[in-house]
Amino acid sequence: MIPTLLLLLGCQLAGEILSRGLHLPLPGAVLGMILMLGLMLALPRRVDGMRPVIVVLLANLSLMYIPAGTGLIAFVAELKRDGLALAVLLVASTAASLIVGAWTFGAVARLTGNRGVE
Repeated sequence: MIPTLLLLLGCQLAGEILSRGLHLPLPGAVLGMILMLGLMLALPRRVDGMRPVIVVLLANLSLMYIPAGTGLIAFVAELKRDGLALAVLLVASTAASLIVGAWTFGAVARLTGNRGVE
């Protein structure tokens, strides 16, 4: 299982490096999938060893979305009672995060002498 997961993550990492390094218009994940397809076509024997791990991953992919949905359903009463306050807080915290992030980026740019992206 570990070699297959390392291969999957390695292909995605290689795709991200290619996408960002070569300034390609494709997302790194897409390039990683293309690399994985190339490897699977070049090494068909490896596919049979990967199949059990990939089947398990695909079968349980929906589990990654369940916690958020369950949290919403479990706290419907609180959402009805405090929904407006939560929405205002969510918008305010997002705006504050963006402002602090932009300020930090500007401060670091001033400290390092970078005035723009070349």
